[in-house]
Amino acid sequence: MKKRQNDIIKTLTLTGGLLLLFGAAIYITGKVFAPYVFATGAILFSSAQFADRYEGYDLVLRRLRGQQVLGAFFILLTALLMFSGRLHERVFLNESLNPEIRSLLLGLTQKNNWIVTLTIAAVFLLYSSYRIEKRQKQIDEENRK
Repeated sequence: MKKRQNDIIKTLTLTGGLLLLFGAAIYITGKVFAPYVFATGAILFSSAQFADRYEGYDLVLRRLRGQQVLGAFFILLTALLMFSGRLHERVFLNESLNPEIRSLLLGLTQKNNWIVTLTIAAVFLLYSSYRIEKRQKQIDEENRK
């Protein structure tokens, strides 16, 4: 049962990662369906990250798993921000809004905010995956001795 669950998690991670990459790449070209592709990948990838559990007692690995989950949240936030481009145009054209609310909405829905959250997610996920692998090797060597 555990092996099958691991295979499902690996498949979700790989499929989601490919859709994330493809969605981000085609978003730059301005394709209308790009946020949907990215959001599908974000849901698959994040669900795999949330389902993957660490049940050991090593505090370093627990912290690193927490960073991976935080990276998954940032990927979901990135997907939401990709959809905000159209909202930005509507707010920009609507001058009847309260000026303070309008400026806040314009700042939150800028077209390139998704790049910032995607970069944060990438840093969390890359660092934690590299460190988890390195820490796991250290633990395995200690257990062999």
